[in-house]
Amino acid sequence: MTSTLISEADFEHWTKHGYVVVRLLDDDKVKEVLDNVYDYFPSWEEYTKRRHRYDALIASATGTLGPRAAFPFVGSALNSVATHPELLSFARRVMGVDRIMISHSILIAKYAGTRDFEQNLHCDYGNNTLVYPKPDTAIVDVPSITYYTDVTVDLGPTHLVPQEFTRGLLLEPRFRTRDDYPEIYQHELALTVPAGSTVIYSMNTFHRGSAMRATEGMRLSHHTSYKASGLTWCGQVTFQHQGGSPEMDHFLETATPADRELVGFPPVGDPYWDEVTVAGVAARYPKMDIEPYRVS
Repeated sequence: MTSTLISEADFEHWTKHGYVVVRLLDDDKVKEVLDNVYDYFPSWEEYTKRRHRYDALIASATGTLGPRAAFPFVGSALNSVATHPELLSFARRVMGVDRIMISHSILIAKYAGTRDFEQNLHCDYGNNTLVYPKPDTAIVDVPSITYYTDVTVDLGPTHLVPQEFTRGLLLEPRFRTRDDYPEIYQHELALTVPAGSTVIYSMNTFHRGSAMRATEGMRLSHHTSYKASGLTWCGQVTFQHQGGSPEMDHFLETATPADRELVGFPPVGDPYWDEVTVAGVAARYPKMDIEPYRVS
């Protein structure tokens, strides 16, 4: 698939720096997505109006992260960001493969004044694989963050170190404190971006979440990672345990055959498909278009 929102220059930027920021969602799409988001998290106005109602939600946060919800989501707008054709096309190009899967897709809300969101610089491979990432020229998984609210310098921007300052370094330890590694921190950039922006980075790229210094406001971010299919050493959320949930049923019934593969669904033409399985899947998901899977 030819990319239109992510340009050749964007790809070259990622190759050189280990990250690129693009705006994939226009204002109308952001508004549509927020309608889904508010099924999970209150807006800042709603939160400040009824704080006690959301005590349990805020308490569910752990570490330096806010409350979270995971793919698949209620409705289709949030799901469509996790399966955005531009992100999929970019990930396939970077990894040099056609078949990829969603490793994870998590929505995170951060509210001003609720906890300390400051992190140390780190690389994400530690909780995505049990081994060690290859260089970006042979990378097998690609992370991204999409922001659904404007991110200012006071609303906890992601800080990131371009790879020209770290390339060639051993990535262990993967967490780097400011006191021990001041030479890396001096090169970090704060990603202040408008809502609808996405940063695509690398498992080899040092980055961190930062403190929310504003006394009002929230930050909504959607963290989605993709991996090459069939790799046992590359981590992935197991979606099978969500079978039967309304969210997964909705996703599978409305997704394209290619997007179903992102959660481990058998592709069109796979030996899995025969008259029995086609009939069974059609009965399980009555709103799904089963025709592409029929065996001639």
